[in-house]
This record gives sequence, C-alpha cells and structure tokens, in this order.
Amino acid sequence: MTSKLTGGCACGAARYSVTGEPKFAFRCQCRACQYMSGSGHAAQFACDADGFEQSGKVTEWTREAASGNPVTKVFCPVCGTTLFGRPARAPELVMVTIGTLDDPSQITPERVFYADEAQPWDHLTSQEGAA
Repeated sequence: MTSKLTGGCACGAARYSVTGEPKFAFRCQCRACQYMSGSGHAAQFACDADGFEQSGKVTEWTREAASGNPVTKVFCPVCGTTLFGRPARAPELVMVTIGTLDDPSQITPERVFYADEAQPWDHLTSQEGAA
C-alpha cells in the first residue's frame, strides 16, 4: 500500500488526498450502492477522516442507511461523480470510491458486503469471505 493517495472526479473540478494507510477495502452490493454506482456494486475503501483532504466544490446528499443511521454521499456538482461518503455512525472514517483514485490499482477490495442484496447478474467473490 501507499501512504499518500490522490483522486478526484471525472471533470477535475473536485479533488482529494488521503494520507495514511487505508483501513480496509470492500465491494458493497447493497441497493443504495447499486443506485450510487449505477451498477451492481460500489468499490470503496475506508480511511481516517483526519488524513483526508478535499478541494473544489462538492455537493452532499444525506440518506438513512438500513441501520437507521445517516450516511452522507459527496459528489461533484459538475460531472456527478460520487467521490466519497461519511457514515454518521463512524465519523472518524471516510469511505472513498476506489474508481475515483488517480491510480485505482493501488487498492484491492478484500471483502464483499451485503451479498444478500446482490443482483443475480453481479457475482462477486471475496478474498476473506462474504460479510
């Protein structure tokens, strides 16, 4: 892994950097992530909020997660790229969308979350077993 990661949206209007090691990386198949990604799952990694910096204008949308806790998704208002999320139940973490990294090959998801909500055409396997 690397100690500095950078990324941003498709149009370049919003950027971010992560200092420190990612906590964990995963692919989530919950219905909300399907909507967010426009696909069968979203690939994300968790990092410390203290090591996360964002620049450029962004738009936020907060929804209620299945747990009842709010989750805020942050995206570019120009191109619509979903950049990261902030779960209220873990304010010390930021969940960054892996595909928005300048080099997405730097992170490999190890887990699959909410496999029970998977679409029948989106078959994922986990290196550590489905969660």
